[in-house]
Amino acid sequence: MMLTELQYFGTISYIKALNDAQYISFDKEERFTKMGFKNRTIIASAQGPLNLTIPIVGGRDQKNRLQDILIDYSTGWQSQHIRSIQTCYKRAPFFEYYEQGIKDVLSRPSNNLFDFLVEIQQWVKLQCKNSWTIQQEEPNIHATVFRDPYFPKNYQEYPNPIKYQQVFEDPIGFIPNLSILDVLFCCGGKQTQQLLKSS
Repeated sequence: MMLTELQYFGTISYIKALNDAQYISFDKEERFTKMGFKNRTIIASAQGPLNLTIPIVGGRDQKNRLQDILIDYSTGWQSQHIRSIQTCYKRAPFFEYYEQGIKDVLSRPSNNLFDFLVEIQQWVKLQCKNSWTIQQEEPNIHATVFRDPYFPKNYQEYPNPIKYQQVFEDPIGFIPNLSILDVLFCCGGKQTQQLLKSS
């Protein structure tokens, strides 16, 4: 059993860590921290890395439990994220296959951030063909605790990153450890699973 945090379309390093586990439990007591991936993901754009952030009620400086953090829907962030993803990945080989699923999962209303991120993880698990099982009950004392050491400030420092052809690699160079969306759109679920296992 692995007890871990939740991320918004997590980094490749995070999904790889989950991929190596059999049972996953997400930490309901974890506190929200700014400058992390709980409400942020990074994708590749023609100008370089692009941050997509879910706004939260009360701002990013609060320290409440993740399950008590409410999503702010007043800004229309869902359609902004969908448009950004479409703009950046419309030429990716597998984007068309995932486009409707992305729209569906981002359009589902959810009051709190924890529940929304669990839905995201369920979607990612399915698309990446992961075999781990999400456990809703409290983990036992023997659970392995995993906290991804990579944040928006250092995510590119991930050693031995998974390599694959990115959409904008020729003009801007390879960007390591982006959102799992990047490798999914560029490689498809089957190859993504092989890359996660082989690295």
